[in-house]
Amino acid sequence: MSKIIITPLGTISPYTKGNMNCPGFLVEYNNKKILLDCGNGITRLLNFPNDLKDLSIIITHYHKDHFGDLGALQYASFVYHNLQLLDNKVKIYLPKNDISFNKESIISNNESYSDYYYINNSYSFLIDDLRISFEDNKSHTIESYMVKLQNKDFKIVYTSDIGTTNLNKLVDFCKNADLIICESSFLKAHNSNSKTHMTAYDASILASKSNVQKLLLTHFWPEEDKRLYLEEAKQNFKNVEVAKEGKKLILEKN
Repeated sequence: MSKIIITPLGTISPYTKGNMNCPGFLVEYNNKKILLDCGNGITRLLNFPNDLKDLSIIITHYHKDHFGDLGALQYASFVYHNLQLLDNKVKIYLPKNDISFNKESIISNNESYSDYYYINNSYSFLIDDLRISFEDNKSHTIESYMVKLQNKDFKIVYTSDIGTTNLNKLVDFCKNADLIICESSFLKAHNSNSKTHMTAYDASILASKSNVQKLLLTHFWPEEDKRLYLEEAKQNFKNVEVAKEGKKLILEKN
């Protein structure tokens, strides 16, 4: 039995509200953990020090709603290592190109028990047989990486922040995935005219064109009713769910 557990830790942007946090998804595979983005508030739902063990953190881009809690995790790794409760360093993966001072300020934190790796389109790494690869979606306001997690049983894509201007390339990256975790910042009713973020309907088009099995919506406007995103996406794609903090999604194959 092969199993991947995905727990949404943060689903809204650009600020926290109530029990909702900024973007973050915890992926568990073979007792190892991958944190897809590290937005403000997500540490509230982590179990310390256990979730620091065998942890890889991926920051998809240098917008602060996607790495606002990274400093807290760095300090936690430092403290738990000093308490002899954390043996292996936390692995932190960052976009190679710096945006202003963000990368330098992250890696210069001396009170952190972490190793750092730089990602670009050609970079990938393995966690057991699960390959993690990246592609700049070239449709957001800055360099922003989609993340693919794939082995013989599963193909999962986390889009991070994407727009609609590079749809064919996005479809190629997501093709035939078991699951895409897709940003859906807006509803059509918002009339945002944004090319650098998607509506729930745009996300459903991506899912349909990519022939994916399941669509998980995320990256919502904090003041909006999430049920409206679900209704809009279902106009074009049926197997869709709205991400909710703490609600686990389990993928299993024999």
